[in-house]
Amino acid sequence: MSLNSDTSNVLHWGTLIGLSIMCVGLLLSVLDVTDLLLAAGILVLIFTPVAGIAAATYNLRKEHDTFWTRIAYALCCVIVIGMLATVFL
Repeated sequence: MSLNSDTSNVLHWGTLIGLSIMCVGLLLSVLDVTDLLLAAGILVLIFTPVAGIAAATYNLRKEHDTFWTRIAYALCCVIVIGMLATVFL
């Protein structure tokens, strides 16, 4: 597969899965598990772009595109630093 198709597949399916989980949570609003399902759906939607960046980084490295691979790794570092800052600050 190619860089564009892999990245678009990750983003497409991540969005569909996240929205599906949230819809199930809304449909089951009469039960107490709704908050957990909604939170899971939101987490999937939040981490879908991160998975897209990971797929792009993998494909860029596989294609030996060093410039854009370095940019992708830098973006991954910024995301990790942001997540750690959110948790610990």
